Amino acid sequence: MDAVDSRILELLQTNSRITMSEMGRIIGMTPPAVTERVRKLEDKGVISTYRAVLAPEKLGKGIAAFILLQSYSCSEINEFCKNEPDVIDLYRISGQHNFLLKVRTKSMEAMEEFTNRLGAYGNSTTLIVLSTRFEQKALVPDIEE
Repeated sequence: MDAVDSRILELLQTNSRITMSEMGRIIGMTPPAVTERVRKLEDKGVISTYRAVLAPEKLGKGIAAFILLQSYSCSEINEFCKNEPDVIDLYRISGQHNFLLKVRTKSMEAMEEFTNRLGAYGNSTTLIVLSTRFEQKALVPDIEE
């Protein structure tokens, strides 16, 4: 991973629809050279997918929360979260709690209903997001010398 690969990844994370021509202009490379670099990053699995970043508020999911869960049924909580459309992310963590969920709902009432359903799987602490300073910040790889 060199500085050029790092810059390509930064540009793609900012705008995955950027053309190879535009990327080449910014980086100072020809479009075929950029295309080859991107293909190699895909082949190595560094780039795993391309996706759209949606605005939750525009989709009626304006309430966000992080929920710490202490559960003794890992497989059941995995299945529950896979089937819950309001669960955006699920992390297995260390410490007093063993799961961290990121949840998006349309209202506080919907959040309460969700936490009530979640209660069947263990004890939880809900942290409501008041505002977001930044989200999905670009991941910057270490550059090999």
